[in-house]
Amino acid sequence: MTNSTAVKSLCTAMASAFYPDDTSVNISLINAEIDGNAEYKPRDIEIFRISLSLVIGYIESSRSEGGISVSVREKDIINSIRYHCGIYGLNYADEIDSLGLSTIENGSELW
Repeated sequence: MTNSTAVKSLCTAMASAFYPDDTSVNISLINAEIDGNAEYKPRDIEIFRISLSLVIGYIESSRSEGGISVSVREKDIINSIRYHCGIYGLNYADEIDSLGLSTIENGSELW
């Protein structure tokens, strides 16, 4: 499995209805100076952090903008993120605080 595939899979694992597009994944990997085509190493914390930032970056309150809908299951997404942080040995609060969790209430207004 490549790093790029791992990022996409981790995003979907944290938020089951979220399938990040290739461009978002690739730019995130490039910005972190990580080769997306390189072989994924189990429990790679940097790959997890990239995945987490994509999940948090796409949270919004409706599915209409292609992000993660939190209008019904925000608590479940947060619990899933907390669970996956534990698997990777990271402190949930520290990770979320460093990324700045926020919810877009009306993504359509941004267009």
